Amino acid sequence: MQKSIALCAAWVCGYMINSSQPYLKMLQNSNQDDESHSFQEFIQKQNYSQPKIIDLLHNSPDRHFLHNMIIQNEKAFNLFKVYLPKDVDIQSSDNNHHLHIVFNAADEVRGNNNDVHSGLLATLIDNAFGQLSFLTTGFIPTATANLQLNFNQTIHTNKDYLISCEVEKVQGRKVFLKAKVYDNQNNICGEATALFITVNWGGKQWKQVIDTLQNTKFFNEGIQRILY
Repeated sequence: MQKSIALCAAWVCGYMINSSQPYLKMLQNSNQDDESHSFQEFIQKQNYSQPKIIDLLHNSPDRHFLHNMIIQNEKAFNLFKVYLPKDVDIQSSDNNHHLHIVFNAADEVRGNNNDVHSGLLATLIDNAFGQLSFLTTGFIPTATANLQLNFNQTIHTNKDYLISCEVEKVQGRKVFLKAKVYDNQNNICGEATALFITVNWGGKQWKQVIDTLQNTKFFNEGIQRILY
C-alpha cells in the first residue's frame, strides 16, 4: 500500500514538474531587459510595459492557436510584444481601454513576395481585441461578433510594426473596438474595427463573483502582482 502511494506521489510530482517547465522558463526570462525595437521610445513615453501574464500566456503549454502554435514557434516572429499601461486600475479606468502590440514577422509567415500573410494579421488584431475587451468588461470572456480590416499599405516581413488598439464604447454586452497598424515612419498601414460580445454561459454569475472580489484588497493586490 505504502509502495503504491509512493509511486503515485512520484508520478504526480513528475507530472507537475514537467507541466511547470514553460512557466519556470517565463519566470527566468521575466527580468530580462525588454527587446529593442523601433517603437521603444513611444512605449516608454506612454508608460506601457508587457505584463507578466502575457509572458505566461506566451510560454503556456495550452493549445491556444496564437500563443502556443505561433509565438512559441521561433520561426514565426523576430519580435512579438504586447503592452498595457502600467499601474492599471482593475476596477474602473480608461487605462484598461488601450493596448499596443509591436511585432516583426519572419519570412516563414509571408504570403506573396515579402508581404506578411493577411490571415496572420487578422489573427493578431482579433486576439488583441479579445484581450482588450476581456479587460474592459472586468474579466468576463468575450467572443468576436464582427471584425473588419482595411489595409492601406503592404506590411512586410523583417520590419517593426505597431498595432494600437482601443475601445470606442461599451453598450450592455457589446464592446466596440478599433485599431490602427503603423510602420516605423508612423504611416498608417491598416485599420480595423470590431464588435465583441460577452458570452452568455455563466457570464452574469462570473461578473458577480468578480465584482465581489474586486472589493477586496487581496484581489486587487493579487491582480497587480500577476499583471506586473
